[in-house]
Amino acid sequence: MGQVLVRLLPPLGLTMLLSLTALAIATPLGLALGAWRAEMADRHPAARLIDAWVFFVRGTPILIQIFAVYFILPKLGLQPPLFVMGVGALVLNSAGYQIEIGRAAVQSVPKGQWEAALALGFDRKASLHTFILPQAARRIVGPVMNELSQLIKASSVLSVITLFELHKAAEAISSANLRFSEVIVVEGFLYFLFIFGISLMASALERRLSAAGGLGGTGSFAR
Repeated sequence: MGQVLVRLLPPLGLTMLLSLTALAIATPLGLALGAWRAEMADRHPAARLIDAWVFFVRGTPILIQIFAVYFILPKLGLQPPLFVMGVGALVLNSAGYQIEIGRAAVQSVPKGQWEAALALGFDRKASLHTFILPQAARRIVGPVMNELSQLIKASSVLSVITLFELHKAAEAISSANLRFSEVIVVEGFLYFLFIFGISLMASALERRLSAAGGLGGTGSFAR
């Protein structure tokens, strides 16, 4: 079992890199679009495009989204490395969920905050950036950390495009030595350890924000 653990550590590093890179791109993209969408009329053309993105992500398995990136990009004349394709598929998926996180966070700020800002002479755009977004930002910590946990688990599906992340490496090792149970136990332990560490950091950050009086409810924004 020790040998299996040692062989799975480098692929675990790739899984971590994939997940963190995707989160670093998807979070500002998704939250910005979500905040923008919260201020749009439903009939706005951009609102329809954003809603279509969210509908596609929520309505299809991530496997379909990975294949879409893997097969469509070459047809457009693009041949990025597998790592870039993997990150792109995860960003496509995660940003779709984070759009709704950002939208819900903005809409959860009480209307009285808007009214107070407008009463002080700020226009709607200035009110959004000066008063509303800072309050909304405090409400997304839990959901965004939860999204990282989801990305870590979703990265295992990237094995279908032969990206040698943790799950693909575990498959290769178990096929070579036929020690399926042992490999599954070690693989599961590594996923659990990574996600558990993320959960501990999220809990500590939420407690710190709560102690500062700056954390609103977050449970309704998660997947």
